[in-house]
Amino acid sequence: MSQVFKFLESSLIVEEDCVILRHGRIKSLNGGAKKEVILPYSEIEEIIFQKPGFSAGYCYFKRPGASIITTKHQAVYDEHSILLHFRYHYKRFLKAKKIIETRLENVEIVSESELDRIYHSLILDSNQSITYKGYDGSLEVTRDKITILYNGFLHSGGRGQKTIQIKEINSISLSKNTFVSGKIQLHYNGFQDRRNGILASAANELSITNINEYNRFLQAKELIERIKHYHDSYNETGYDNSYNQYAEPVHTPRSTADELREFKSLLDEGIITEEEFEQKKAQLLR
Repeated sequence: MSQVFKFLESSLIVEEDCVILRHGRIKSLNGGAKKEVILPYSEIEEIIFQKPGFSAGYCYFKRPGASIITTKHQAVYDEHSILLHFRYHYKRFLKAKKIIETRLENVEIVSESELDRIYHSLILDSNQSITYKGYDGSLEVTRDKITILYNGFLHSGGRGQKTIQIKEINSISLSKNTFVSGKIQLHYNGFQDRRNGILASAANELSITNINEYNRFLQAKELIERIKHYHDSYNETGYDNSYNQYAEPVHTPRSTADELREFKSLLDEGIITEEEFEQKKAQLLR
């Protein structure tokens, strides 16, 4: 049975298997937050909160691997937090917190982060993808490539989309928004900056206008760097994962033994679980 706790700008819904945060316009329009965030109990590592006083307090649901919110300013727009403006909001939150903590007692918190799960799914299936949305464009990431999807007239340096093979990435830079927008920039072989004027955006970058976009692109950066390391590791051992910009990846045919060794290596490195390894082994030996 759902239990709903309403606050000034957000609502907290406590379900049997998860917590749902629903946000109003301040977070979703001004702050770039999702209107609805679903958090299974297994993904709640800690509930951090501050009691309201002369200014509003907040509660923040920390996930494994996520950064910690320490100020009200950070909580205003973060999609995993709710502001507690008044004392009765705080008392209402404490009731919800008690129910949540009771349910957390019977739940095993996941040891791997959301980033780990995304990485595993992309590595095991080249058709899988994940999209990170920003103000003037999005990044679509697969095991082999990144596609920058430009958001119409909002991006002054790119049109349509641009595909970059992950093995061509040299580095990724990321900056927070302060008095001006932050940026995520993909530096890759062959890129030439052809923008017109210092205020124009380059074709290899997207703007960051709020804390939620920064957190998303921070995860994108870490994910791409891990996938890049995966490709580099196989290149060093002679693994042929060559491809060009316009074709699907072309792999040298491998024997069942080769594939088993690859998945055993992923298991030994902690990239996949024992259960995932056994599933792949059973598929290969059929």
